[in-house]
Amino acid sequence: MEKMLNKIGNTQNIIFLLGIIIYGICLFTITDIALMFFATYVVASALNPIVDKLEKKCSRKTAAAIVFGGFIGGLLLMFLPIIIIGSKELAHLATQYPQYVDKVTDFIMNSPVVQEFANSGGLLASITSISKGGIYLFVALIFTYFLIVDRDKILDGIMRFFPRNSRARMKEIFYISDEKLSRFVSGQFIASGSVGLIVLVGLLLLKVDSAVILGCLSAVLDIIPIVGPAIALVICLAVTYKLGWTIVILTALIFLFSQFAENNFVKPYVFGKFMDLHPIVIYIFLFVCAKYFGVVGAIFAPAIAADTCVFIEELYLKNMDE
Repeated sequence: MEKMLNKIGNTQNIIFLLGIIIYGICLFTITDIALMFFATYVVASALNPIVDKLEKKCSRKTAAAIVFGGFIGGLLLMFLPIIIIGSKELAHLATQYPQYVDKVTDFIMNSPVVQEFANSGGLLASITSISKGGIYLFVALIFTYFLIVDRDKILDGIMRFFPRNSRARMKEIFYISDEKLSRFVSGQFIASGSVGLIVLVGLLLLKVDSAVILGCLSAVLDIIPIVGPAIALVICLAVTYKLGWTIVILTALIFLFSQFAENNFVKPYVFGKFMDLHPIVIYIFLFVCAKYFGVVGAIFAPAIAADTCVFIEELYLKNMDE
């Protein structure tokens, strides 16, 4: 015990601990920037294993450019058809049921949220927010690319802030964290894909014309906890409204079943298997991150949980066991 206290109490470790505390305080004062950098770290961790395999056949810069380009292309291929086909479906709904659309429009325009927006100079705030989001996205993409290309250089630079005798151990911990975050992305794709698949199959059985696009949309929006599935459900009901109340009710049941299956079977198994985390731990982090970091925090709650548990396990619990 005395040796452990002496080890913890050396000057370098105390300075480093104070630095971590100050850094944590800064994170809560610049939450949006901190989450942006964490999101890029998660994406880079997910892409790094693919780059590592491709690096055996070409340089790391070439491998990173190929993988990163494929990632951007995949995002465009995933979202553009949804936006195009979704806008066509909404336009078709507007022509078929103009009175229904008018009622929804009136309800939205007279809602307290819109009125508050109109009375508080909301247009300028929205333009500023959109511009800010665009800048964040651009910076995040650049940051992600350099995290992939110069991963080892960046990691060696970070290691200089640690005592010399603990650098090898800290580097090992960072690699373990990378692996956990990569598993988080894989698990999230499987969980969201299960929702999209259930909605797709269910709507195909109901002979809904837009089954494919609604299934893809449900999978994409499922990434956003609580809010995303609610939006997806509203869109599904709006599109199937023209087919009669029987189809609408069955669509709602299919969607609720997909959420039930994901939250009670797929997510607990996948995240527990891939990330070695108990579902209770994930839910605790989900509530805490949603409270302090909003929707983006809720999206990355399992990744934050995995990263936190890795550092607690490797830096504290294993030392206590020894």
